[in-house]
Amino acid sequence: MAHYLGVDIGGTNIKTGIVASDAVVVASSASGWSGGQPAEAVELVARLAAALIRAHPSEEPTACGVGSAGLVDGRTGTVIASPNLPTWHDVKLADLIATSTNLPTLVDNDANAAAYAEYHIGAARGAASALMLTLGTGVGGGMVFGGRLYRGAHGFAGEVGHATIEAGGPVCACGNDGCLERFVNAGAIVERAREALTSGRPSSMAAAAAEGALTAQVVGEAANAGDAVALDVVTETGRLLGVGLANFAFILDPDVVVLGGGVSAIGQALLAPAREELERRTASYGLRLPRLVFAELGHDAGVVGAALLARDELPGR
Repeated sequence: MAHYLGVDIGGTNIKTGIVASDAVVVASSASGWSGGQPAEAVELVARLAAALIRAHPSEEPTACGVGSAGLVDGRTGTVIASPNLPTWHDVKLADLIATSTNLPTLVDNDANAAAYAEYHIGAARGAASALMLTLGTGVGGGMVFGGRLYRGAHGFAGEVGHATIEAGGPVCACGNDGCLERFVNAGAIVERAREALTSGRPSSMAAAAAEGALTAQVVGEAANAGDAVALDVVTETGRLLGVGLANFAFILDPDVVVLGGGVSAIGQALLAPAREELERRTASYGLRLPRLVFAELGHDAGVVGAALLARDELPGR
């Protein structure tokens, strides 16, 4: 059985894994990093990969797949730009990693890789088409139709977090105003919670806010514990997510929408208002709505998806 090296490069962590052709993760490793220069990331990937291969010589990979944060031209393996990797501009990452690992290398967006994994072995398995949203510090996305990743005419399809849902709205990290990401990412949830706390309503979040420890996870846990202020915050976040989902339903009509990333851990308190808003905005058209499900693969999704892309798209692999 063939094996592949899967790599997931984010703004604060780099994960690697040896993945069999049947998508089983043989071994994996991870390391925090500074989110600095590309050379630092490439050196760390090479070091992690070498350690995995030494420990598992009988599963030596024949190719490498990489999912990277940012706008990625998957045809050339180039990271065009990345808000979470601010020094990266036109980085020919596939060439750099191929040289450092001596493996044929494919590079794509990290959310694309996660979507590909969820489609083939995760929450969207068996579907004809799927859209995945990764909700975290940013909001990424990936689309798989008929078993193949859809990249668009120029390689940048799936940047759903930067769909405008309110023209003239707050400015996003990308520089545009009113992006979906700006309303439903982790930072937006914290911002909304801080504003809600100024009302003076009692909330279990007050102590964390006073200590500078308020996070989206804290808000989600408070909402699920019945905190009324937190529940209002999460409900509004879900409603705004539903606005974006309605747009995607009209444009793409996917079988399944998979929600992943740290914010999705809030669970049904987030999903229920998102589904309600999606239904409200599409009811008059009688659409068959996509199933809304949570991702199943967790932190392995990016590594597995990148490896599977290398398996399926690199010539002769």
